[in-house]
Amino acid sequence: MSAATLTAEVAREYLRDVEPMWRAFWFHMHLTAKNLEEFAAGLPKIDDATYNYHVIGQKNDLARWIREVIGDSVLARHLSEAKSKEEAAIMVATRVRELKHLTRA
Repeated sequence: MSAATLTAEVAREYLRDVEPMWRAFWFHMHLTAKNLEEFAAGLPKIDDATYNYHVIGQKNDLARWIREVIGDSVLARHLSEAKSKEEAAIMVATRVRELKHLTRA
């Protein structure tokens, strides 16, 4: 994923907390993410059954939340192509690092 076309302002927007709280991503009852960094930290913690529940068939709750709530269509597109929870977690963690780097530049 290229961060070349992103500005620091857009990166900050992608990393912000979502409001109101009902827009957070609910992995399951006891694990939620209100921003992309929490999403990156939570993804490796869920079991495979929970991951599969979120991405089964044509549905991909993970990519949809990233696109519709966070606004990062590039990450959402890549995430929709992930073949495993581990691959998805690496993609999200990498994107968070890219975005944080941009905000410090």
